[in-house]
Amino acid sequence: MTSAPHSDVRLPTLDRLRLSSRPCVAIVVIVGAFATSDLSNPLVLALLVVNGVVLLASSLPRRLIGPGISLAGAGVALIASAAILAVDGTAAATLFPFLFAGHAGWRFKPSISFPFAISLSVACAAALWVAEHNGVDGWPWAAGLFAGWPVLIGYSRRSRLDALRNARRATDAELREHALAERARIARDIHDVLAHSLSGVNMQLEVADALLDAGRGEEARAAVGKAQSLAREGLTETRRAVQTLRQDALPLVPTLAALVGDDASFRVDGAPRDLDTPQAQFLVRCAQEAMTNTRNHAPGAAVEVLLRFDAGSVGLSVANGPAPSLPEPVESTGMGLVGMRERAALVGGSVTAGPDGQGWVVRAEVPLRQPTESDTEARA
Repeated sequence: MTSAPHSDVRLPTLDRLRLSSRPCVAIVVIVGAFATSDLSNPLVLALLVVNGVVLLASSLPRRLIGPGISLAGAGVALIASAAILAVDGTAAATLFPFLFAGHAGWRFKPSISFPFAISLSVACAAALWVAEHNGVDGWPWAAGLFAGWPVLIGYSRRSRLDALRNARRATDAELREHALAERARIARDIHDVLAHSLSGVNMQLEVADALLDAGRGEEARAAVGKAQSLAREGLTETRRAVQTLRQDALPLVPTLAALVGDDASFRVDGAPRDLDTPQAQFLVRCAQEAMTNTRNHAPGAAVEVLLRFDAGSVGLSVANGPAPSLPEPVESTGMGLVGMRERAALVGGSVTAGPDGQGWVVRAEVPLRQPTESDTEARA
């Protein structure tokens, strides 16, 4: 018999103690059996040696003993433990068949361990019956039928460890999926913050280069100044994005108020509620994208930001009026709106953008997560 199958999970403390104590238990049983048995009887001595060797072998790691030797050891244990139960009625020696049955339930799959336990019970009962009819004092033959019952204890421990192993694998898979989703979210955050500012800087530098070639130095200097302004804004938003990514919980209202600043009016309708961090980040990114688009496509226009808390959802709208003057053409990749829609799908929300009178409005909405019993208990 061999040790239990190697597990790829970290065992609980009690299970680790049980596994590490198996050699000690085996040694105690063997020493007790030798101390209480009649060693002058050659048959008893031989059976004690065989049972002791097999019991100690059961504590060896599985990698040291192949499956063939393991099954052969189980067969030897069945015969030797049944025989010693019949010829030696001492308390310590009678523990061998019960230990072998429990070890079989732990080490072997049910298709092997259960037939082994039944065979062991029948063999022990038969050996005791033969001993009883030959005048050997000891246990009644019916007691041998219970020798295989410890297989259920070993099997329950094996099933528990299998469940722990499967749970750990499922947890590892979930963590990997979460890590991949987090990487995708960070990529979208970096794009949302930098895409428009970098494209704007690039466009202004190209304009400045063209103006310098045309000998229009003052206009080129103004274009360079605008590029510097866009770079500063991009750096500020990047720092804000990194700070947001490092936060475990995102305070939505203060974050939006700081984001809007003096560039627009900010209003909150309804009683503020706590949102999941991904949902709050989605609304903040939508506000950033909408504010950036407003600066690029309608510079100087009045902007109104409204955060609305309803019974089952939270809505955000960023609306701007007409630009005071015709804005310069701005190259757009269209990826900002695509990124917002992808983010909305991840949090179960929605986002729309379109004209509103003479201006433009971006609307985003996320459902409020209903608290579960576990959440309520955690807060309590």
